[in-house]
Amino acid sequence: MLKQFVRTVDAVNQFVGRFTSYLLVPLVAVVCYEVFMRKLFNLPTVWAFEMTVYIYGFHYMMAMGVTMLYDKHIRIDIITLQLPQKIQLILRLITFWLVFVPFIGAMLWAGTEYAAKSWMQWEHSWSAWKPPLYPFKTVIPVSLALLFIQGFANFIKEWYQLKGEKI
Repeated sequence: MLKQFVRTVDAVNQFVGRFTSYLLVPLVAVVCYEVFMRKLFNLPTVWAFEMTVYIYGFHYMMAMGVTMLYDKHIRIDIITLQLPQKIQLILRLITFWLVFVPFIGAMLWAGTEYAAKSWMQWEHSWSAWKPPLYPFKTVIPVSLALLFIQGFANFIKEWYQLKGEKI
């Protein structure tokens, strides 16, 4: 059952990561369109800057889970790399509970409240374009939830690895 959970979480985050990577195409298109309109026709858009922020923000946030899946997040492990593999695993398992769960859990809680408040107010941007903000703010708890469950999946993988098993 745990192995199926890990495979499912890995597959979901891999799918989300692939989908998110394709958002770079519209991001580049919006930036190119804005540059083209601004420089050639002197007709800057009202919406392009904000749209690039939203697309890139979505891209950045939703990539957290897949980054954790492939262990590509930034980490300072100068000292721990000098330790034996088994000790490194034990330290990762301990820091998962001491650092990861409380920090991401608190961020998930706060992000959920932040998004819920935005939905309750039907919040819109302050700009002239005034797009709704609540869908974009919903990305915060969704991406943190994906990161949180990927953290648990990685914890399970490392636990099995410590026992000498593979998932």
